[in-house]
Order: sequence, then C-alpha cells, then structure tokens
Amino acid sequence: MTPPACDRRGERGFTLIEVIAATLVLMIGILATAAILNSSSRANATIRQRDAATAVARELIESARSIPYERVSEPGVNAALQAIPGLEDMPGSGYQLLRNGVSYTVDIDVCIMDDPKDGGGPRAATATFCATSAPAGTQDKNPEDYKRVTTTVTWRREGIERRVEQTGIINNPGSASGPAIRSIVPRGGTTITSETATAVIVDVTTSSEPVAINWLLDGSVKQPPPVRQGTSGLNWAFTWDIGTRDAGTLDGPYILSSEAFNQYGVSGPGRQETVILNRRKPFAPRRVTGGRTIFATVEIEWDANSERDIVGYEVRRLDAAGATVVCALADQRLETTCTDTAPPATDPLEYVVYAYDRDPDGALREGDPSEVRTVTAGNRQPNPPTGLAAVRNADGSVTLTWSRPSPDDPDGPPDGVEFYRIYRDGQALANRYDRWFDGAPNVTWQDTQTNGLQHSYSVTAVDTQHLESPFAGPVSR
Repeated sequence: MTPPACDRRGERGFTLIEVIAATLVLMIGILATAAILNSSSRANATIRQRDAATAVARELIESARSIPYERVSEPGVNAALQAIPGLEDMPGSGYQLLRNGVSYTVDIDVCIMDDPKDGGGPRAATATFCATSAPAGTQDKNPEDYKRVTTTVTWRREGIERRVEQTGIINNPGSASGPAIRSIVPRGGTTITSETATAVIVDVTTSSEPVAINWLLDGSVKQPPPVRQGTSGLNWAFTWDIGTRDAGTLDGPYILSSEAFNQYGVSGPGRQETVILNRRKPFAPRRVTGGRTIFATVEIEWDANSERDIVGYEVRRLDAAGATVVCALADQRLETTCTDTAPPATDPLEYVVYAYDRDPDGALREGDPSEVRTVTAGNRQPNPPTGLAAVRNADGSVTLTWSRPSPDDPDGPPDGVEFYRIYRDGQALANRYDRWFDGAPNVTWQDTQTNGLQHSYSVTAVDTQHLESPFAGPVSR
C-alpha cells in the first residue's frame, strides 16, 4: 500500500532572492548610519581643534602682557614667549606648539598704536606703527599709547589649512619721570550685577599731580576725562556710562585703564582693572536660518551673540510632546551651526536656539529663546549654477567662476539662492570646503590653499531653506 503524500506547504521558507534583498536593505541602513557617525565625529574633531587653537592664541596674548613692554616687539616677542614654560618652540621651521597631538603654527604681529583721540605724534624711524594709528604730527608728545599684539594660529586638518586670530592690547607703562597711576578702583566692585545700574564710577589716584589725565576703555581714550576730587590733585574720578541692561553696554569683561601726564606730555606707569558686567541673561540669538539638506539632515545656523560672556548655544527641536535637544550646549560650544542628523519625517519641523552664559553665582544660565525656525518638506531644490569653470593661476591658486542660475529657484520669491557651497575632491558631506555669498549674476571664488596639488571642485546653490541644488561640476585644476 502506498503511503499518503505529505503536505509540505506549511514548511516553505524564504527564497534566496528574498534573503539577498533583505541583506541589501540592512547593509544600506548600516552604511548610512556609519556615514552619519563618521561625519559627526569629523565635525567634533574640527571643533575641538579650533577650541585648542583659540586657547593657544589667548594664552600667547596673556603671556605677552607679562613680558617687559620694551621687549614686546618683532622679532623679540617670539624669543621672549618661547622662554616661558609651556610655550617652548617645537623642532622645525617657524614657531610651533603641540596641543593634544596637533601641531599649531604661530605667527605674531606687533605694532604701536598712536590713539587718534589725543592726536598724532612724531614717529621714530625704528618704530612700527599700526596702519590705523593717527597721522604723524606734533600734537601728542607721547605717541606710543599702546602696542597691539595679533596672534594667528594655523593648523591643517584633512589637507585644509585652518586658522584663528586673536588681538590684544598692552598699555604703555610710561616713563618713571611722569606721574604714575597708583590705583584704579570701581566703586561698585569689579563685577557689576545690578539690573538697575547705568553707570560705573571709578576712583583713580596718582603719585603726583598731573597736568592731564585720561581714562581708557579697552585701550581707547574716552570722554569726558577724569574729574579732580578734593584739593590735593592726587585723587580723580571718571564715569563709565553703561546704559540700561537691555539697551546699554553688553555683558562681559572690559578693561578700564588710566594714564597721567606731566607738563612735558610724559606719562608715568599706568594701571588697569578688568570690570565684568553681568546684568542679564543672554539675548535671543538672531537670524536663525536652516532647512532640510540633500544629505537627509536638517541644518540650522544663526548669528553669534554680541555679549562677551556667552559660553555656548543649545538647539532644540519642538515636538508635539515637548522639546528635543538636537545640539547640546556641551557639544556646540561657541559654534553657530547645528546639524540634526536624524530629523523625523513629519512636516513641518520647528527649531529654537538658546544662548547660555553664567549667572553671578557661576551657574549656567539659559537666555531668551530665538524666533522659531520652521522647516518644511515641500521646499524644492534651487537650480544649479551654470558655466562652472576653473583656472590655475601663476601663484598656484585656483579661480572658479560660475553664473547664478536663472531662474534661481522653482519655488519663486521669497525663496531663492542665498549662497553657494564649494566642494573639493568629492561631493560628500565631508568634502564641503567653503561657502560663498555673492548675489551678482557672475560669481568668482578663489582657492588659495591648493598646496600646489590638483583638486576637483563642485559647486551647489543653496536657497533660503538651506536646501542645495544639484551639483555643478566637477571641474579639475
């Protein structure tokens, strides 16, 4: 007897094609996630290196203030700085410092400032005066008011030279034969936290009675001059008008100083004091822009706050359930850009930016919220630039030219091309090299950091929603 046939329909599995398709989908997801993580890691590394470069520049300026005034000049200031522990020059050409495994090249520029507020004075043949000094003359008997020190720190990352620049001032200590400033004391203390304070009165004492006395804010002579207090001629006072907390001088540190002169126009050693204003929480960040990108992310940008005590920014995405932090304060530092690497598919999306400082007790303080930036998915790509061409110049630089698309954006006004992005040696997120603002019909941009190598370039147009056009290019030179 023949046994009955078994029904195997319930044991059917996946076909080979189905397995391959599922594996392909999984691999695409993994590769996309890896690309986002790699891009985020690169961005964070760039931010850390820029923070370190800024710290180096500030350290050099502060160290220059500890050097005797007459030695703060080129090239003497380099040798003086390199003699300070921690600022020793690394082996190799130029002045280089190593921080966190990165080599930073330092260039220091020193010039003498003859403040135009008290007129120009005679120029010594061996002195280097700043271009913005007062014209040479005979009105100022002591034209060397202070020295301006500019430190430029450069480093290379991914073949691109990057740089930060910081400028500081060093007051002329004056001559021993002139009247010296003995003390400079703000009556309200060196930290002003009162929300109702509109002026800071500062008492100044001198070693002998001066013929003239000035006070300076961040190195610039201010008016009115100090007023004599009492009859001795040694006590003076000046008033710094800081205005209201919402419409006056912004929060942050300021340098108040004073200098006194005898009948020959010779000043003795001056003195300075740092006064910190901390009267309110940060203002709302302004000009918040952004939108969806061709990389399936959302980019948000804003103008840096003008307050001097901002410690960073935070960006939040407003959801139905509340707010989601997409760029945290600790991650952003002082960067004014934020990338939401995993925006939801819902439409529209809303983002808000907050600036942070520290309150008088040192605790982090959240500022006023920015205007809400609304990002919509219906925005269409602008049209790409046309006629992209590249020319290599005699000095090794490369000049790109292109034309503004016409029409520039299919959505029409008020949407349109806001700026351009230049990509070098690829068209991925990591290949973004520069951004260029130019509203002219024909645009020119120059790459001065080619290092003598051939590169390929692509250009996109970016609309008011930060959506990029298709690529123009590449072109190689």
